[in-house]
Amino acid sequence: MTMFGTSGVRGVVGELVTTDLALRIGAAVGEDVETLTVGRDTRTTGKGLENAVVAGALSAGADVERVGVAPTPSVVRYAEEASLVVTASHNPPEYNGFKPWNADGTAYDEEQRAAVERRVKEGQKSVRASEFGDDRSVDDALRRHADSVVDAVADADVRVVVDGGGGAGSRITPKVLRRLGCDVVTVNCDYDGSFSARLPEPTDENLDDLKKAVVAFDADVGLAHDGDADRVAAVDSSGEYVEPDRLMAMFALWEGAERVVAPVNTSTVVDEVAEVTRTAVGDVNVAAELKRGGGDFGGEPSNNWIFPDETLCPDGVLAAAKVCALASEKSLRERIDDLPPRYVRRGNFEVADEKKTSVMDGVAERAETKYGEFTAIDGVRVEVEGGWFLVRPSGTEPKVRVTAEGETEERADEVYDKATDILREAMDSE
Repeated sequence: MTMFGTSGVRGVVGELVTTDLALRIGAAVGEDVETLTVGRDTRTTGKGLENAVVAGALSAGADVERVGVAPTPSVVRYAEEASLVVTASHNPPEYNGFKPWNADGTAYDEEQRAAVERRVKEGQKSVRASEFGDDRSVDDALRRHADSVVDAVADADVRVVVDGGGGAGSRITPKVLRRLGCDVVTVNCDYDGSFSARLPEPTDENLDDLKKAVVAFDADVGLAHDGDADRVAAVDSSGEYVEPDRLMAMFALWEGAERVVAPVNTSTVVDEVAEVTRTAVGDVNVAAELKRGGGDFGGEPSNNWIFPDETLCPDGVLAAAKVCALASEKSLRERIDDLPPRYVRRGNFEVADEKKTSVMDGVAERAETKYGEFTAIDGVRVEVEGGWFLVRPSGTEPKVRVTAEGETEERADEVYDKATDILREAMDSE
């Protein structure tokens, strides 16, 4: 398949993503269901693409429930059958995309994605006028989601700063945390589809506003969402970004997890607190393994968190509440200090989509020559003395990503340099 990446269909609007594509995807997904629940994040292009998705689904004979602007987990939790969210999640504002979901909270699997892609390429097939679906707007999806989170977490007692980034979690998360008993300060929590305050991805370098606010308001915790609030990142009371791998380990301990499902780019710090089953990168793969093989918790170092007792859909709102709950009993910094030391380095390298395969072939060839065996679950993962590294192509952007880990900061830097040397050699040979 070429249309779907690791997390749905995404691209620059006006290039890959168009209203014609939205129409075709709506029809392709709508062909298999009686009712399709549709929502979107705050992007300025979302409304037009949503309208096209709905038109396609109606023309395929499906009824449509319009949720409007809402976090992806709000839409998925509301749906009794399939859902389709118009979102590019953490991608920059010029991107948008489409992600179809099943009723159990799992994203469409490979077979379902292949069927959608085949139908999109074949072209839209409309039903007769008498068989067109009906659409209606629903206004209680956010309330239902909020109620379920409050019921699951019950209470928390911290001062927290929430940075919604202008995305779909900007309104619901502050309300949920206040209901739990938190003292909430908000930053960038007006809907803003241009993401003028910061880029949607809640990475360390994008969260200066949040860090400053945590210190200024003497908060215990800082939380930040991406565009559709399936992710949440955390900042401790000193304004320091909490590395996602360590947050994953904290969640595993908090949940009492014996088995954790995580992708191949996850730090071994998680292995210190639970048995870990590793998958290819992408919440689709983590959720699929949780469904197939069971598990108590799943997550990704991209700040996607899955609590399978609640839903198999990554839920940043639920995760935000759980961060506040665990920080109510013991500070994030104390919890971090309790974990064994591991040091992770991550980097992104621009590689055109059409060159990714040949570049990765070059990486694999060089890794085998220099190190012998490597793991190829997703990209090239190499175990070295005192650490490991992973080189893999992004499924959502024209990039190749590098992750390296060491037992000391010096070793992490050395391992990262080994990985980037191999990647640069492969890129230069193109």
